[in-house]
Amino acid sequence: MGNPKDDKKKMDAAKKDVQAEVKKLSLKMRKPKEEVETLAQKKAEIDAKKDQTPDDKDELKKIDLSMAAARKVIEKDFADSSKRLNLIMKKHVPDDKKEHKAWEKGFVGGAIDLFKADPGLKIHNQVFLGVDVSLGKKQALLKVTKEF
Repeated sequence: MGNPKDDKKKMDAAKKDVQAEVKKLSLKMRKPKEEVETLAQKKAEIDAKKDQTPDDKDELKKIDLSMAAARKVIEKDFADSSKRLNLIMKKHVPDDKKEHKAWEKGFVGGAIDLFKADPGLKIHNQVFLGVDVSLGKKQALLKVTKEF
């Protein structure tokens, strides 16, 4: 196992790169997030009506299609971000499996928390982002975990 001070420096550098990726993804998510929130609000208003007209039902279909399109954009952005995270992990995570326990404690949880804490990656105050990190494979996978 390496020097703890060096490990901490490496983990801090990796976290800094992950934090930059979180900010980048959060900025890309602004437009689709706003769109989904607006559509969800419209859908809730129409669903609240007791007597829905045929126009209301057509509007619901349009909203569902628009939300599906927004979800595809979000999933593509997540896939792109996952690729960049994998490059970050390949750059920073050591090959020595003995060091992975320290990285599991010092890096993985903190990296996941960065994504969960970012308000730009939430819709309706629910986290819709899942992050799976594999140190052995040096991979991170971002995915949509809630339906909208």
